[in-house]
Amino acid sequence: MVNLSHPSIHLNPLPNPIKMSQFLHERILSEFVNPQTDSPLFSLLPGEVRDKIFSYVLTDHPDPGAHMQYSKQTCYTRPLYEAHQSTDTRVLRTCRAVYRETWFKPFLLREHVRWATAPDRAPPGKSGVPYEVRHMLSRLLTQQPEQDKVEIERLRIFAQMYKLEEGLVAKILAEPALLAPRIVTLTIRHTDWWFWEDDEPLRFEGGWIEDVCKAMHWCTNQFCIELESLERKKDQIDKIADQMIKKWYFKRCDGVVLYADALGRKKSRWSGDSTWGDRRWVRDETEPGRLDYYIVSVTFRPRIDIERSGGTVDREVFNASQKDWFDENELKIHLGDESRIEDPSPFEYVRDTRDDDSDSEFSDAEVGRHRQRWYDSFFPARE
Repeated sequence: MVNLSHPSIHLNPLPNPIKMSQFLHERILSEFVNPQTDSPLFSLLPGEVRDKIFSYVLTDHPDPGAHMQYSKQTCYTRPLYEAHQSTDTRVLRTCRAVYRETWFKPFLLREHVRWATAPDRAPPGKSGVPYEVRHMLSRLLTQQPEQDKVEIERLRIFAQMYKLEEGLVAKILAEPALLAPRIVTLTIRHTDWWFWEDDEPLRFEGGWIEDVCKAMHWCTNQFCIELESLERKKDQIDKIADQMIKKWYFKRCDGVVLYADALGRKKSRWSGDSTWGDRRWVRDETEPGRLDYYIVSVTFRPRIDIERSGGTVDREVFNASQKDWFDENELKIHLGDESRIEDPSPFEYVRDTRDDDSDSEFSDAEVGRHRQRWYDSFFPARE
């Protein structure tokens, strides 16, 4: 038996599996690779077509595993966000040629999501940027020394109004997490508006826009704002979107201005559970247990892109964008002619009926293991 406390005995530490997989990853990138000339994938298809195939295969999706599903009775469960995101990376293990072309794609194609919310408004374990993601970003940058950040396709930010006005969205865009998204989507959900519990009229301040512009990377060519509320508040959402198109713009630090198409907006609807936690919001139900939501998406793009696609920029907002400053009072959007429902009992208390395998049962360790599995999937376990 070995006495582990004896000073004359020195045990070598166990090898770090992450460092081992990184070492193998670097070897694969540096050593000779079979060009796979016998494979139609490489011998017949041009690289551009192959890239589209790999991108389709490696795009993320909600994890279908039962244990990864969110409870339906939360304010963050919604279409395409019913579970933790997952990427099937088995194609990376087929051969070195595929690996060399695709190892970085799962990270760049993934929709990175940040939550500018109170902890209970986001899925468990979703605050901050995990260490392994920061590490991946740093490693990607070492292979792109001319870049200051890693360009990714999509960044989505779910934000409560008070966090937005406190400047958290601007901090997320400016933080040294090395992310440079081409498309930023800011989603304001029904429960993110000021005093939604009291059915207050919707309103949007504009003081946060200037700081977001200062933090926006030059590669961001689309800034999309999704406005969601109840179906019965459809008119309020439409009015805010109308004013947003006529008033708002985003000026990047390189001088490029992003505008909204004067006629361009997307509308969508969905239905969800009326119970969150221990409260059932009976005031807002369209039928027992159900809430109906209405969403308008307004996307800001460079003027030249809008006009090339046949759109136009409102003259009023174009003139406003020529100034060297942002007028907070001009940018705010308040609906003065709206009223709220006076209901002394907007909700009723209910017993928490979430299943045992819902997100409420996720421990920090389980969330950490899920993150680590995703990070490890970028690197082969063995040659």
